[in-house]
Amino acid sequence: MFSKILFPLSLVQLALVTAYPDIARRVAQAKRQTVPSVPFPEYPGLPNHAAYNSFDASAQLVSVSGAHAWMAPGPNDIRGPCPGLNAAANHNYLPRNGIATYATVETGLFEAYGLDQSATQVLQQTTTFFDGDPASQRWSIGYHSDATSSLGPLQGLVGEETGICAYGHLKSEGDASITRGDFLAPTMNSNCASYPVFFQELLDLAVAMGDGNITAPVLAAHQNNRKLYSIANNPNYFSPAFAGVAFTPAAHLFVFELMANRSAAFPRGLLTPSVLESFFSYTRAADGSLSYRYGYERIPDNWYRRAIEDAWTMPDILEAVASQCLSYPQTCAVGGNTHGVNTFSGVDVGDISGGAFNAASLTNSQELGCFISQNIQAEAPSSLQAVFEGVALVEALALIPTQLLPALQPLGACEGLPPGKTVSEYGNGYPGAAIQNSGPRADGP
Repeated sequence: MFSKILFPLSLVQLALVTAYPDIARRVAQAKRQTVPSVPFPEYPGLPNHAAYNSFDASAQLVSVSGAHAWMAPGPNDIRGPCPGLNAAANHNYLPRNGIATYATVETGLFEAYGLDQSATQVLQQTTTFFDGDPASQRWSIGYHSDATSSLGPLQGLVGEETGICAYGHLKSEGDASITRGDFLAPTMNSNCASYPVFFQELLDLAVAMGDGNITAPVLAAHQNNRKLYSIANNPNYFSPAFAGVAFTPAAHLFVFELMANRSAAFPRGLLTPSVLESFFSYTRAADGSLSYRYGYERIPDNWYRRAIEDAWTMPDILEAVASQCLSYPQTCAVGGNTHGVNTFSGVDVGDISGGAFNAASLTNSQELGCFISQNIQAEAPSSLQAVFEGVALVEALALIPTQLLPALQPLGACEGLPPGKTVSEYGNGYPGAAIQNSGPRADGP
């Protein structure tokens, strides 16, 4: 399996050598960057973050030595699409084998990044119900692994727990990610691996918009550009309600909120290209060229996380995503291409939500939270039915009210919502909307 860790690098290098000029032209054509409807905030989330002005070096320094020394992934260790999760596993803040557990997600992501438990409990439960095993509370931070299942290797007889990339597509992982490919695109289609052309596009945008450092407004604009690129280049582009509207924009903003280095001079964080390159597993040669190695993400030395009293919470995430929807409404559109590139057609939010919400609701953090909660509750049973059967399915479904629903409370008090629709119900007519749980690309990047 170690060969699988190295394999995407050769593909990426090949893309750089043989296809970069054409890809660069297509990126330039697809950008068509629009001015945001309203300026995206420099410090999104709740208002207290914009005013935060304290720094405690001893409390905020993240250990990268001893038990948390960086180690390269071994031949059976899994890495995936999220650089933050990969770096956490490489430093033993998550298990080094890449199989996340309830305890390590709750503690490890807070210790490494200052991600509050109101956010990690939503992440943990939605991911186990969509991509992992709600009984074992294990999920893969990359592709499929039998190690997540409470049934072990027998799990494949009734369906596969996908992990968050490969066939995790459209559940937790969506198109137009920060630097990964679209799973159903004709080229550059690993949704586990990073593509240097997209990484360089982010760096170039940071120069165009400011001083070259990566900020929250830069990432919001990058998300807009990435969606425009996917619409223009992926005939199977599709953006579902959870993975497309909630998860992908939140992941873009995680880059600044959780990776920016804190200091007395920059208590709210400064994200330089060199810090970003370390977190995204890129190295820069003397001639300035970038190279990428799959799964080698690293927390930099002398790196300081968010302060405890400045933790990134679920309410912050909802405020930040609502700001994205307000500044760049097209990035929050549910829907996809219908018959080739540049044929995007939207899905009515009112239809998905049983009339409870509309497109404007996504710019309000409270309504956005309830829309996301409604969609998670709609999708969970069908996700479980694709993996389990018989007694195992009955037991898994019984965990929805006891494990999943309590974990969704940070999304808001959302009583009395009508049932929402699933992707299989509102995705008819979209070639990229078919969810698969297994296939030839299940066991590697």
